[in-house]
Amino acid sequence: MILMGILSKWIESLDYELEILNSCTRHRSPRSSCEKCIESCMEKAIVLKKGKPVIDLEKCVECGDCISACPEQAVAGIFPKRTIFQNQLVVSGKIPTVKELLLFYKKGVKGVIYEHSTISVELERLIEEANIILEKLGEKPFTISYQAIDKADETFSRRELFSFWKKESQSLMKQVAPAKWRFNHEDLDQSKYYPDFQFSTIKVNLDTCTLCTACEKLCRKSCFAISEEGFFISPQGCSACQLCADVCPENAIIVEETISPISNTHYPIYKNTCHVCNKTYETLRPSENNCVSCTKREGFLT
Repeated sequence: MILMGILSKWIESLDYELEILNSCTRHRSPRSSCEKCIESCMEKAIVLKKGKPVIDLEKCVECGDCISACPEQAVAGIFPKRTIFQNQLVVSGKIPTVKELLLFYKKGVKGVIYEHSTISVELERLIEEANIILEKLGEKPFTISYQAIDKADETFSRRELFSFWKKESQSLMKQVAPAKWRFNHEDLDQSKYYPDFQFSTIKVNLDTCTLCTACEKLCRKSCFAISEEGFFISPQGCSACQLCADVCPENAIIVEETISPISNTHYPIYKNTCHVCNKTYETLRPSENNCVSCTKREGFLT
């Protein structure tokens, strides 16, 4: 146990500062409007420079709120350490986010222990919000209890939490590393924990979509697929980053954050002949007469 403790402290000393990765939607397209990391930062430590978010490390307190807020898991870092006791999350300092609560739930943590006699209004609100989501996901709600946890209990709680990560750990180093009892940025993809549900609904305006494929090319979650077989939308992995809506030249895409069972959509693609240039083109509208180029040209000329 002494060796484990020394190794744990050494690994914790290797913790690194937060950084924003190139997978950020603002790094991938200048048309991205996402500001979720900026909005989540109470310290105002994230600002836009040349259209891209930058973390001011002197202001950053490494609270992890931006990690949780980022829909693309593009803020790299490690969440504040949490204490787990008898499959319950002990809250005594930093209040967890709703997303963090939902992922702990899938790790087997089904209750919250509050170490003060009266629960804070903010924590109560977040747990209530998490429970509303859990109900939509067909899960039981979090339980809440009040209990002081002493040092001996905390040591035991860490051994408990190791078991949650055991299947994912390939070595002793990984089992005791802080990232294994905290969430790192890649762990915050909700869709992989709830594979039977989608957290967003994607709607496409068939009257204006031109099948330009911009949404398909830029979506990291493969929510769009355009082929001869049709236009397929699979929103299960969608994190509502809104990049597809931002880049769509026809403003034909709307993404709404909703929770529902998986519902994929398929639109047939038609091959029509343009009445102006006589070329064959693909469209979502069977009765359309002109291709995109000729339609825009005619609109410009008139």
